[in-house]
Amino acid sequence: MRRICVSLAALLLLAGLPHFAAAQDEAKADKPKSKFEQAIDKKKKIEGMWTIYHDDQQLLVEFPNDALRKEYIVIPSIARGISQGMVLGGMSWGFGDDVIWAFRKTDEKLFVIQRNVRFRAKPKTPEATAVNLAYSDSILYSLPIQTKTPSGGILVDMTQVFMNDELKIGSEIGPGFRFAQDRSTWSKVKAFEENVELQINAVYSGQMQLDTVPNPKGVQVGVHYSISVLPPVGQNGYKPRVADDRVGYFVTAIKDFSEQDDPDHFVRYINRWNLQKEDDSIDLSPPKKPIKFYIENTVPVHLRPTVMAAFLEWNKAFEKLGIYGAIQVEQESGKNEDFDPENIHYNTFRWMTADAGFAMGPSRVDPRTGEILDADIIFDASFLDSWSQQWETFRREEAQQLMPNWSPITADDPHAHGHRHSESCTYCRDLQQQQGVAAAFFMAMGASADGNLPKEFVHQGLKEVVMHEIGHTLGLRHNFKASAWKSLDDINDREEGSNEGIVASVMDYAPPNICLDRETQGLYYSQTIGPYDYWAIEYGYKPISGKESEELKKIASRSGEPGLLYATDEDTRSFDADPLSNRFDLGKDPLEFVRRQMELTTKLMPDVVEKTVKDGEGYQRARQAFGLLFREYWRSVAFASRFPGGVEIHRAHKGDENAPAPFQIIPAEKQREAMLLLAESAFAAPELDGSQLNYLAVSRWNHWGVRDPIRLDYPIHEDVLSLQEAILSRVLNGMTLDRILDNEFKAGDEEDVYTLAEHLKIVTDSIFSEWKGPGEETEFSNQDPLIASFRRNLQRSALRRLGTIVTHGSGAPADARTLTRMHLISLKKEGERLLDNDDLKLDDYTKAHLLDSTARIQAVLDAQVSLSGLN
Repeated sequence: MRRICVSLAALLLLAGLPHFAAAQDEAKADKPKSKFEQAIDKKKKIEGMWTIYHDDQQLLVEFPNDALRKEYIVIPSIARGISQGMVLGGMSWGFGDDVIWAFRKTDEKLFVIQRNVRFRAKPKTPEATAVNLAYSDSILYSLPIQTKTPSGGILVDMTQVFMNDELKIGSEIGPGFRFAQDRSTWSKVKAFEENVELQINAVYSGQMQLDTVPNPKGVQVGVHYSISVLPPVGQNGYKPRVADDRVGYFVTAIKDFSEQDDPDHFVRYINRWNLQKEDDSIDLSPPKKPIKFYIENTVPVHLRPTVMAAFLEWNKAFEKLGIYGAIQVEQESGKNEDFDPENIHYNTFRWMTADAGFAMGPSRVDPRTGEILDADIIFDASFLDSWSQQWETFRREEAQQLMPNWSPITADDPHAHGHRHSESCTYCRDLQQQQGVAAAFFMAMGASADGNLPKEFVHQGLKEVVMHEIGHTLGLRHNFKASAWKSLDDINDREEGSNEGIVASVMDYAPPNICLDRETQGLYYSQTIGPYDYWAIEYGYKPISGKESEELKKIASRSGEPGLLYATDEDTRSFDADPLSNRFDLGKDPLEFVRRQMELTTKLMPDVVEKTVKDGEGYQRARQAFGLLFREYWRSVAFASRFPGGVEIHRAHKGDENAPAPFQIIPAEKQREAMLLLAESAFAAPELDGSQLNYLAVSRWNHWGVRDPIRLDYPIHEDVLSLQEAILSRVLNGMTLDRILDNEFKAGDEEDVYTLAEHLKIVTDSIFSEWKGPGEETEFSNQDPLIASFRRNLQRSALRRLGTIVTHGSGAPADARTLTRMHLISLKKEGERLLDNDDLKLDDYTKAHLLDSTARIQAVLDAQVSLSGLN
């Protein structure tokens, strides 16, 4: 009976369940949603380091209390670019200190704070109190707290933190471009255990037409933010390593007011990876955590083995330190759903088609310690575009760009240079022209019938430049003295070059090594890291168990050894003194390299039409080849202009073995040799067949993406004068003349000296040599003048510069002004003597030129001198 009652009760309960459940649902529907539920309604939920709720245009973040006690590094980049300016896919953005965020909560708001990590002192010291009073963090945003979360945290709307143009991408696209928030949306939101990856489809609106965008009113850029939690300093076993100015690393500089060794209180850490041996007790151990790179599928299949080989080449340096397999590299499989090139946990090699001609190897660094956290190499495919319409025309403003060590950065600001791990590297961009020169060489020599670069050349060049960019990701800076390690003969020793490289470091900018005699041809580019690279990696990554400071000083003290000399960007600006520190020179004697390049170009230029153009083709290839060879001639000659007043600069410390003095004057005979070379080449009329220029046609397309020439025919006089003026600007520059005068005083009593008086005499005598008389010839015609047209142009330009030195000083020493006045007086007398010589029948060009020039000289001599510019 009892069982029957229980069963009956159960049946009644089951029968009533649907009505009970319906009642519950009805009650739940009537219950109002919480403020939290309302805020996240219809938004996608992403869980990870932070819990994120988002729709197309709003981003809400749920912060648990422990998340507010942590610090985060924030790294912006361009995920998808427009091939305009620096807005290029894969480009790291923001070249200052990497940013560290922290959060502070009040009753109603959450403050986003950027930590000030540049200043510090030991905790609980008077210096620490002083630092806290003098320096503060920056409060970036004040965000209203939307509501508390069910778990006890807070919900904050972070849309405004990212949906803006504080990165100033709009101004990089072009003048007047503004961020359009109403059209910008979230395109990717990912959260992992230790990092969050956010990507905005940012829209910018402007009026300037862009070739790469259909309409400037809605330019789309993929802006990526990688935000990762930073562990407390020292938690992962990383130990910062102090920098040394003899070894080229990017540095993290911190002002530590507890540090008494440096009078400015700076502590400088090199930027390096946290690379530790797994087993310190064995000679060759794998690392606890290797430096791992992924080659993206964007890289052409036939080039992937070369790229991979370039990565693995650096393992040779780590193996000498007892670390096996320090660098690992894998081909992206496409099967890993979490793989994201912008994710800080993936180091990638990305191939682009932005037509920007560049490669970059930026690293992202903990600004507290110098530890490299992430690195990505971006490589533009136009490196391989050896033939391009851009080589068909040469504009006057481009002449300065052919001068040694010109860069758009130093040209605008002579005090600027690359910043730490984000240094501006133009190697690949500049190599694009070098590849073009090589293509012209090969075709004019008959080594390439179709104008394509030989496969061996392409793979060698690719491997070298990839090794260079990998070096940057390991923390290494440029070393522009590495090319001065070997003579040209030693460079062409193929066996030695394969074993030890042809330059001392792949961190230099090396030109292709091409010989006219194919029998003596060595490697085109270094195929392995050099002695400087081994040494630099030893300093940065050698496991040290004893007193680290002593061991590091011992390593750095070798800086005077052959192959270990170091000079970087701030030593190698266009106006710097050391003629052995250059971009794109080769060999320990730059003047020998200059002569080789001059011989190559002058022998090959006469044959460009015959060798580069086939029947039925246009003459554009001939125009490009001629332009490339012509520019290479002048680019090479310009290296000689760095020798007058030259000073070789060294970084060795007192007591270093083989340590030279910090400054060594370039021998006087070398300075004279360079000026004689300029007199014979740069200041002489070019030895060209003028009729050949009639076959150098330009491309005749008229549409977007092509360069519209100002003149269709070849403006030879304009081009030659532009290049001559650029070299004149160097040899008559106020800083050059100052150095020559200073070097007179610095030379020893018994030492041969190249003086300012000798320099100005060589300049004037070589440029105005015709004014001293025509020799035995007494009759000239307008077709065969005494002073040729190219020389007349050069003389006019020189007179303008010399006149400016006399009347305004132009920053030159006072002795330069008085010596120049003396030479102008002599030139006037020589010009008048030619004009007054009744036995000499001058052509109209020369007569008019001398009349005009002597009048100009007299005007300079009669001019009221501007004392403000004189010493």
